[in-house]
Amino acid sequence: MLPSNVIIMGGGPAGSVAALTLLRLGHKVTLYEKEIFPRYRVGESFLPGTMSIFNRLGLQTLIDDAQFVKKPSATFLWGQNQPPWTFSFSTPKSATEWIFDHAIQVKRDVFDHLLLKEVIARGGNVHEGVMVTKVDLSDPEKVTLEVRQDSSLSMVSGDYLIDASGANSILARQLKIRRYDEFYRNLAVWSYFSCPDPFRGDLRGTTFSITFEDGWVWMIPLEGDVYSVGVIVDISKVEEVKKFGPDEFYKLTLAKCFRAKEILGNAKQIDQVRVVRDWSYDTSTFSSGRFFLCGDSACFTDPLFSQGVHLASQSAVCAASAIDYLSQYPSENSKIHEWYKSTYSETYEQYHEFLASFYTYASFTEPDSEFWNKRRIVESEDDRFNRRQWFDQLSDKAAQGHEWAISDFKDRASTMIALGRHSRNELSDAFSDAELTPMRVGWIGKLLKQLSSISEFSWNGREVILQDYYKVNPISFKLEPKKVLSDGQKRMTKYAATSKVRDIFSDLSIEKFDYKTLINRLNSAGCSEHALQMVIRLFEAGLLSGKNSTGEKVHIQDRLRFDGVGIEYEV
Repeated sequence: MLPSNVIIMGGGPAGSVAALTLLRLGHKVTLYEKEIFPRYRVGESFLPGTMSIFNRLGLQTLIDDAQFVKKPSATFLWGQNQPPWTFSFSTPKSATEWIFDHAIQVKRDVFDHLLLKEVIARGGNVHEGVMVTKVDLSDPEKVTLEVRQDSSLSMVSGDYLIDASGANSILARQLKIRRYDEFYRNLAVWSYFSCPDPFRGDLRGTTFSITFEDGWVWMIPLEGDVYSVGVIVDISKVEEVKKFGPDEFYKLTLAKCFRAKEILGNAKQIDQVRVVRDWSYDTSTFSSGRFFLCGDSACFTDPLFSQGVHLASQSAVCAASAIDYLSQYPSENSKIHEWYKSTYSETYEQYHEFLASFYTYASFTEPDSEFWNKRRIVESEDDRFNRRQWFDQLSDKAAQGHEWAISDFKDRASTMIALGRHSRNELSDAFSDAELTPMRVGWIGKLLKQLSSISEFSWNGREVILQDYYKVNPISFKLEPKKVLSDGQKRMTKYAATSKVRDIFSDLSIEKFDYKTLINRLNSAGCSEHALQMVIRLFEAGLLSGKNSTGEKVHIQDRLRFDGVGIEYEV
């Protein structure tokens, strides 16, 4: 295989991770970054899954030496008069060294520069202070860019292009593929405070998300006793920003969130106020021909769960692996682009659904306000979700007579909140991650009891087929062809399946399996490590259902998925 010459637009996490992955896979990389690093960026809070990618790319020593703030969890004061709850990153002990029980909080100018310098150190050809002004995709064999450095224009070509240039992507504008989200129409206003982390126990280093009348506040502890503090409000507040000015608007709005002010105390603001508007969007095309969009060039959604850098890094690995595969098997071009769209959009959909459920939950606890009323889902027909697959599934359930469809959607958030709820009504340094264990164990026990009550499973489709799919090898980063279960329309992509597995589910049409029998047969077919998870995922995909001994349908509540935490990473 001849190495491809890949051009990357953008030197942030998406561009640098794509470059590092391609270099590892033996390809040539030329990266163009319009700014000179280090440069400022917001988005300082990461996820454990992002740490896993960095670790496997050989960056662990660099990250450890930088001594970034360790992030053990995300803590929420979510809903008026609700006790705190913590989304803990703790995981069962694993023999796999790249499964992380923590993330980090970083100053992005420092962290992004660290990544970009490593791209250079490993042989990447990096050009800073160079702006891409035009992209030519007309040649099916290459991509050509017009680039400007100072006042000089030149043309450069490569075999493939990865656009990781961010929200202002020239390619997304040129192709007119950007689609803004009608649900998450937010305004972010933020600054920084000199404030030592007030916690010394298991809450030290945690990110806070705190609701108030007009929206919510993020609080992220950074190195040097600095807190990043931002308010998320409805886009309609832009008129107030113009009226009062960013500084006064920020001061007045933050003052409304008394729980955030309690944490800050008398902390002094130490930086300017910044504003971003209309920032939730996706694109109608994630990749095609010789180009791939990664990170914020492709999509971005509400930052409540700090998923931005993870989605950027995950998409970067996938794009690099896809290009590597196409370099060897160009005839599979259409399949690879379909896979990239599928894996990218599925992860984006998970985040979108996750956030919508949490917003809906909080909207029933906060006072009536424009922000919370707009973010409440109360019916299965809502024009704001015309492009959302998860909402279509919710609507389908309602159309089939499931009265619980909407309330169940809200309850998914309340279930997760219950699993992380503190035993005290106020934030306390006495909080311990161990106090969440009984609730987790109880929830798992309830789930297993429900599954164990199933005496007869049904495959919800006319046939059981093995559909072509791909997976990124977690160690080599090579893209590998796989098969996944499908009924010809819906599919469950998380776990690869074999003909033996397919035959088990095909037999459901002629045999009555109880839960124990199904698990035993999956174990015998080589699925012992994830038989239970496979069954749950098939329920969530709508491919599997079950009845108990009295013929009643067993309801397994759909879980809110959130890639980048736990022990199952997509990449």
